[in-house]
Amino acid sequence: MKNNKKAIIGGLTASILLQACFGGGHSEAAASEPDVAALQAEINDLTARLNDLENSLAAAKEKQEAAKSEKKAKKEAPTLKWSGSTKSGYMYDEKKTGKIKAEAKILATTVVDKTYDVGLGLKFKSTSSEPNNGKYSSEKNKIKLEQAYVGRSFGPVYVKAGVQSVSLGEGLWLSKSSVNQFTASYQMTPHDTLYTGYGRDSQDYLVNDTSDKNPPVRTRLLKFAQYQHDFSKDAYAGLYVGAQQPERYFGIYGSTPIVGKFGITAEYVRNTNKDKPKMDKKIEYGYDYFGAHKDTQGYVISLNYGKAKKKGTWDIIGQYLNVDQNLFMDDGYTDWDDYITADGFKGFGLILDYATSDHTKLSLLRYWAHTNPDGTNVDEDGHSLEKSPHYSTYLKFTTKF
Repeated sequence: MKNNKKAIIGGLTASILLQACFGGGHSEAAASEPDVAALQAEINDLTARLNDLENSLAAAKEKQEAAKSEKKAKKEAPTLKWSGSTKSGYMYDEKKTGKIKAEAKILATTVVDKTYDVGLGLKFKSTSSEPNNGKYSSEKNKIKLEQAYVGRSFGPVYVKAGVQSVSLGEGLWLSKSSVNQFTASYQMTPHDTLYTGYGRDSQDYLVNDTSDKNPPVRTRLLKFAQYQHDFSKDAYAGLYVGAQQPERYFGIYGSTPIVGKFGITAEYVRNTNKDKPKMDKKIEYGYDYFGAHKDTQGYVISLNYGKAKKKGTWDIIGQYLNVDQNLFMDDGYTDWDDYITADGFKGFGLILDYATSDHTKLSLLRYWAHTNPDGTNVDEDGHSLEKSPHYSTYLKFTTKF
């Protein structure tokens, strides 16, 4: 910079001297003393102006670099993405009891250092039951950790650790949030995926109803592996194996279009644990009816028409479910947790959905079914469970944002 400065000043000085020496017709003696002083003053002025320009240039460059750094920092800084859903509705069951249900999920995700996915979310749930058969109305309000995880991609493998949602097949055995798992998804080919998980099942509620006298949830070992092949966008098939202590499961599932807007979806699951433990009420672990010593199984077949996704679209789904008694120790993990219990479930369902907007949907669910007991399972007094009707009507409105 100094050399450039000297070169500039030298060039300007030489130019001025040449102008002074050859530019006029006056004698050399008469012009020498006043011209030298004027030249020196002009050189000093040019030097000062050049210094000011250099300082201005340096300040402009510094400001420009600072703006670039700030812009880059903002671009690379983690940005929270908010999402969530709400669900509110009214359910009426075979006990002639009405329940008003409301649920909201608030979720936040971000990416740290362009490498790690981080997710956090809460679920708020409220259920109010109407008075029935001399019983007072009741209300339950709960808050639960929906997700709290860190994830990262390693090429075709994506791993995630922490509280998260897991789902296998069509959800007949497992479709649950708030489980503490280490999961890995491997995209083997564009059409083949391997999904595995190991950890504990659902965590307890962060805030529970003060009148709830049930003991804290005892988590159980939960592990699984699933393989799925996609034939096309809407056609796929897969199988899975897994365990939810002490139960061991094997399942197959699939979905395919039939013709036009018609499609069919199905899932079959088998519990190969023959020794069903007796209920320990101190820790809420086991079965109320036991003793059959055999595998239990269940399946669901759904025939659907249309898809309620965009505003003004609708669908209708007919279902048949056949689930043995004691297929699940805890019915809170199936996607049909409003209907299936340890007593079993056998019957038909009809679902109507209408998209009131691109992100809202009105649904009517109706089931005609009964429990599905096994006569060889008995309680502590040696009595088996009697078959009883199980039907319900559920009108709900859901939103996603």
